[in-house]
Amino acid sequence: MEIRARENRMSGRIKSTCALMSLAGMLALPAGTVLADSKDGTFPTAEEVGGQVYIEPIGVGKKLPLDFDTYDMNGAKVDLAKEIQGKRSMVVFFISAVPVSVQELVKIENFARSNGKGINVVFVNADTVGAALQGGPKMAIPNTVKTMHVIKKEQKLQTNQMYVAPNDALSGSGVSNRLGFRGLPTSFVVDAQGVVEKVFVGPQNWKKGDI
Repeated sequence: MEIRARENRMSGRIKSTCALMSLAGMLALPAGTVLADSKDGTFPTAEEVGGQVYIEPIGVGKKLPLDFDTYDMNGAKVDLAKEIQGKRSMVVFFISAVPVSVQELVKIENFARSNGKGINVVFVNADTVGAALQGGPKMAIPNTVKTMHVIKKEQKLQTNQMYVAPNDALSGSGVSNRLGFRGLPTSFVVDAQGVVEKVFVGPQNWKKGDI
């Protein structure tokens, strides 16, 4: 009887541990991660995400598409293309849930201030924070905007040009599939007409002449 009771207790502990590990695994996913298409729970076909599994990234000489939903630091929808129109700009896409991605914003801002020759720097968070855990989808933008304000304060960022562009990686019109991200942060240097001059993927050891 005692052995059986011990076995039952051990089984209960294992089940509890497995449940906690499963939950921890879910929570460890990047905020905003989509596990399946939100409409019917299935993965899209290659044609639905541009005709190929791995989208060709937007590169030098191409116009940077910015016609996806974007929100400012007040949670209001904005036209990102108009925000950079007529300005040579550096548009940096990052993930607010990844420290390395956030820390790169500081490096970019400091570098641009001393070496950017007046370039217009724009930060775009291609993610939403804790939508499923804090109020559901309708709170995704407000919660993410709050996080952006925290990031700006903690990292002592000077810019007000910080935006949120919710991304659905399993949608053909999602930000990552429109731009063909290979990693984040990804920084696009564009001319005054929005044509890409340079692309930087991941954290950089910024040096004079990069932008």
